[in-house]
Amino acid sequence: MSAPAPVAARPARREVVLRIALPGIPACTAVLGTGSVGAALIHGAIPPASPLVWPLVVLALGTMAYDIELRALRRRDG
Repeated sequence: MSAPAPVAARPARREVVLRIALPGIPACTAVLGTGSVGAALIHGAIPPASPLVWPLVVLALGTMAYDIELRALRRRDG
């Protein structure tokens, strides 16, 4: 048996930091978070008598209230 071949040393690692400035876009939590739920209700994938409907409605209303609060805070802070 022969001796294992020597392994070349790895070069030193360099850390690169990317900073990307994103444009300010309005928050759309209510639309993004509940859009598929609304579509499922409209198309009948979730029956109206399902015990899942009311919690989803409350979730949708909560995310809408959250969006309104964020907009009010941004407007207040300038």
